Amino acid sequence: MDKISVIVPVYNVEPYIRQSLDSIVNQTYKNLEIILTDDGSPDNCGKICDEYALKDNRIKVLHIKNSGPAVARNAGLDIATGDFIGFIDPDDYFELDMYETLYNAITKTNAGLVVCNWYKGTENNWTKNTDFPNKEILTSNEAFECFYNHMYVWNKLYRKEVVGNLRQIETYAQDVYYTLNTFKRIEKVVCIDKCLCYYRMNPTSRQHTKKFKKNFLEFLKVSDMEMEYAQEQELFDLKNKLCNFRLNIVSQWLTFIASEETPDIESVKILLEDLKKNNFSFFKSKLSFKIKLFIAGCFFNFGLVSKIYKLIKGKKTTVVR
Repeated sequence: MDKISVIVPVYNVEPYIRQSLDSIVNQTYKNLEIILTDDGSPDNCGKICDEYALKDNRIKVLHIKNSGPAVARNAGLDIATGDFIGFIDPDDYFELDMYETLYNAITKTNAGLVVCNWYKGTENNWTKNTDFPNKEILTSNEAFECFYNHMYVWNKLYRKEVVGNLRQIETYAQDVYYTLNTFKRIEKVVCIDKCLCYYRMNPTSRQHTKKFKKNFLEFLKVSDMEMEYAQEQELFDLKNKLCNFRLNIVSQWLTFIASEETPDIESVKILLEDLKKNNFSFFKSKLSFKIKLFIAGCFFNFGLVSKIYKLIKGKKTTVVR
């Protein structure tokens, strides 16, 4: 049987890691190489990884200085010996037949990678992702059009030769960067419309925070790369979708900053400059009238808009007894 290397970057997920690891070690596909990279986790995750390695000789544990998930995944990639590569986030968990299902699909079709559907939510409140293609085999460009706003790595299985020397970069949009570059290397993608992953909406993860962080701006560079690729491939409808997706994200970040006690004015300038660079296209977009009005106000006087926004938000969250 071919070997599948499963790479898991581990950081500060002690409440979830045992459930995640149990769902990996008990997979029906047994020929796994499980690489756990403890990314300098401040909790007991490193000890838990070592504990699991003592019970299962398929597990290799790396302990590194905290450097972020991209570096942790790359450390795993550097020692991976499998014929196929899978990435796992340790606060999620998986159906026990996930890798068997993905392996059967990718070998049957000789595709470069296979992607499955997923559930999202929290314990006892899982909902199926409904934004999934109804076609089983896609070209790489079709896959990009279908998954441009779901460019995850944890619901995929990659051929080792597709991954090759490609490594992740430490950026806010690292999954987008990596998935787009793998799409460039393949001809077809297999889609399995079966929910095999439980994607936990962890409020402490950086994907689900409601606070703006400076590194969010790195997304703009990756977004530029996506739109350039769409332009090169003459995927003009997709380029418009990417523009709207970016507008939604930038406007959301402006609301995050506006709600802060001490707003990051330098980041506001960068975000407003980005909106200006795109010819103020937010006016013609499908954004709500309130958001358009909010953005226009940011150009006029962000400080005033921030005060009004906090005042309105404060009234909405006030509980009347």
